[in-house]
Amino acid sequence: MRDTLSVHHINFLVKDLDTTCEYLSKVLSQDAIRESLPLRNVNTARFQLNNCWLVLVQPLSEQGEVARILAHRGEGLFLLSLGCDDLDKQISRLEKQDICVNAKSKRKGLSDWSVVDLEHPSGLGPVLQLCALINPASSNS
Repeated sequence: MRDTLSVHHINFLVKDLDTTCEYLSKVLSQDAIRESLPLRNVNTARFQLNNCWLVLVQPLSEQGEVARILAHRGEGLFLLSLGCDDLDKQISRLEKQDICVNAKSKRKGLSDWSVVDLEHPSGLGPVLQLCALINPASSNS
């Protein structure tokens, strides 16, 4: 098991998922994997780049946290998710260093990802998050 963090995925907020997805499909020479996250009120499209995912996120309405962020900040870089093998171990490590983990945000993400948001200084910009596989035996996520 590794204790070091790595970039797992990077999310970009978009107003028009289809147009942005079509563009990136051409640039990256691959089709997107599309998924809906009804609990987050968003549609997504993701592309795998070696060991990192590039994820496009489009709110389905003007309601919800993601729509609020889009209205406030506009399109662009939204979230940086750091991958780890053991989410609970990383949460415990960070809490011991007085890094506040938003425990209520621990949830199932796309595919078989489990994610939790970190509280961080607003100057950092995008949401900072930890991510681990729910089923570590899965090799394609």
